[in-house]
Amino acid sequence: MRILLALGLVAGLISVFAAPASAASPSDRKVAALAKQVTALQKQVKTMQKQITVLKNEVGANYAGDACSLALTSDMFQVSWGQIDTHSAAPFFGPQTQVNDHGACTDIQPAVQRSLTAPPKTTIFQPLLNWIYG
Repeated sequence: MRILLALGLVAGLISVFAAPASAASPSDRKVAALAKQVTALQKQVKTMQKQITVLKNEVGANYAGDACSLALTSDMFQVSWGQIDTHSAAPFFGPQTQVNDHGACTDIQPAVQRSLTAPPKTTIFQPLLNWIYG
């Protein structure tokens, strides 16, 4: 009986000490988990970089649209003021200089044409609206 008990004890000890040698250590499991997290984070970074590029393009287009809209509005005022001066005994507003849109209206494709021709027409805004709403 003692011999069986001793053999059982030896077999148990051997299995206890042999198991950690074949199984992954805690540090190996941590490295594997971290590697998995790094892969997931790399995928997220790639997705976010694409989103940032799209957002930068949209913000740039928004600035161009805003600048062009303001320039067209300025043109409308200038044409209106010119008409008032033309029909007045003395010029009230005087000569006007077209504001610089820094190329915003030509950056929009198709380019939005600015105009200082009289009489003022709201149709100069239509190409910008078409660009915005495609």
